[in-house]
Amino acid sequence: MSNLKEQFLGFYNTPVLFDELYTLKQFSFEKIDTSNLEIENIRIDTKLPLGKRVEYFFEHYLNLSNRYEVLKKNIQIIKNKNTLGELDFIVFDKKENCFKHVELIYKYYFYDARLEKELDRYIGPNKNDTLVRKLTKLKDKQLPLLFKDSTKEYLEGIDLTNLKQEVCYKANIYLPFYEKNLQIKFQDSIRGYYIGFDDFQNDITFKKCSFYFPHRYDWVIFEVQNQEFISYEEALLEIEFFHKHNKSPLVWVNNNKTIYQLFISFWH
Repeated sequence: MSNLKEQFLGFYNTPVLFDELYTLKQFSFEKIDTSNLEIENIRIDTKLPLGKRVEYFFEHYLNLSNRYEVLKKNIQIIKNKNTLGELDFIVFDKKENCFKHVELIYKYYFYDARLEKELDRYIGPNKNDTLVRKLTKLKDKQLPLLFKDSTKEYLEGIDLTNLKQEVCYKANIYLPFYEKNLQIKFQDSIRGYYIGFDDFQNDITFKKCSFYFPHRYDWVIFEVQNQEFISYEEALLEIEFFHKHNKSPLVWVNNNKTIYQLFISFWH
């Protein structure tokens, strides 16, 4: 895919969400030299969902790093023909001289200030995912999988007495369109805004704008270049199509002054 380099750079440049949260420790995502980036050896099935695609980008990052060595990846733990779960990556950290089990997470969240607790306010664009739900799953299910008896046979050569568990948790956060100055816990991860369809239709300023709907694979890209934007009327038809399938589309909005990312929510 021609955008593969830009997708990798978008993943690479997405900030990690936290240092430590829910007792989860963040993976040390150090800078690498991307000036002469080669991505030809990244082979990705075009049908993979975004969450799986970024695993290839993370592996490529690890291979480019001087600090980490990839030992195992996507380890399915099977017991009596039943899949108990999967371990994303086992790496060796040359700087800390230890093994690491790393779970990779790449998310998009709306910030819903109507909810009382701060961590409850981060909700996926299609309302089927939340930050708290994912943190809980990592803490209670995904990380403990490493220590189950059924897992040991898959970790030959790995010294579990010299192993740390970390998460590489990257996320993109979108504020309510009319509350752009909100101060939130994860300020560095703000990427854009979201708006409900009714508010979008009732705000006449959008009628003078043009719009570009990126493929979901290109959501990770930080900039748009040489893309064909469509009119407000055409955008309405696109939005209605997504909303019929309970999907909140991401669009780039050009108001003739700036170009910014905006989700059109089907549930607000």
